[in-house]
This record gives sequence, structure tokens and C-alpha cells, in this order.
Amino acid sequence: MYPNNREERKFLYAKLYFIGVIVDDSNDIDWLGNGERGQLERFIKESNFVDLICELVHIFKEGLPNYYELSSLFSMDYEIVQGFLISRYGLEAARKEKEEFERRFGKGKAGMDHGDKIICRVENIERKDQDISKIEMDIDMECLKINDLYLFVNKIPDLNELKTIIEARFDDIDIAVGNKLIIKDETYRIIVLEDENKMTD
Repeated sequence: MYPNNREERKFLYAKLYFIGVIVDDSNDIDWLGNGERGQLERFIKESNFVDLICELVHIFKEGLPNYYELSSLFSMDYEIVQGFLISRYGLEAARKEKEEFERRFGKGKAGMDHGDKIICRVENIERKDQDISKIEMDIDMECLKINDLYLFVNKIPDLNELKTIIEARFDDIDIAVGNKLIIKDETYRIIVLEDENKMTD
């Protein structure tokens, strides 16, 4: 897919930040799905796994996508499962909120879990091939960019073959293969791994 005009995909990137909350400064909502967003959403849902991975690499190479925009291309079933206070208020304010909440309701009752980390989970992935069971995103607590994108697959593909195909399309990324595939650049990682909690027949 790989459109050359980044302007057509500004919904993925160009947002303002205010106290930990991303504020959408764009009014370009594609309600009918006929624009670039709709085309990209259809591609995400209908493409084969190799093309999907290459599209994700391209998206990250073009900039730092917002987690809620990227999540919604896969499914509307996504939520902050860790670090909600940080994502809502920013790190310092979240710490104060946590302290006050725990003072009133008890230690460990606030939603920051391990303290300084935000995780977004996407479930009920809308993919024609039903190859991905869930997605998790490790989100930077300061600027809300995606540090790590985990794709949990129902069946692990041939990772060496996947590595060869990706390297043929992109010559400037680092790919490691073991029991999972890790694509990394200076600002992000895309990790493909088998979902150990998947339903078995």
C-alpha cells in the first residue's frame, strides 16, 4: 500500500499533547470510510500477514503513530489496561492522584499497577484471516508514543521466511529471530509472538 503522501495519513500522526492527554487537532473525520483512513482500515483487516507487517513497518518509518488511532484500525475493543492515570493526567499528576487515592482507599487500589508504564490492549481483532488474537502496546509515559507493538498470533508463522521478505522490502531495519520475531528501529519495536493464552481446539 505505502502511500507517498504523508499528509493523507495525518490522522495517524499529527496530534497535540496536553498533560498526558492527546488532543486531536484534526476535523478530518472519514465517516464513510472512503478516504485514506477507510482504505487503510480495509487493508489492515483484509491483507495477508506478511503485507500487514510490512505496512506496520512503513507506518512507523513515516512517524510515531498515536496508539488510539492505530488501535482503532484493528478493532474498537481497546483499552488502557495499565497506567490509566498516567495516560489521563500525565506522570506527575498521576502520581499525586495515586497517592491520594491510596490514602483514601488503601495501598494497591489505584490503577497505575507497576507505576510508570502505560499498556494499551486491543482485543477482538477484526482480521479476515483471524491470525492475530490480541495486540498490546507499550506506550511512552511522557509523550504517549508507542515504544513496543506486540502482535500475539494464533499460530506462529515461519519467522525466518518472514524476516527474509521484510528485509527484501526494507533495507535499513534490524530484525532478530528466535521464538519470536523482533523488528526494531531507534524509536520503536514490532514484536510477533505466539499467544500462549489462545483458545485450543
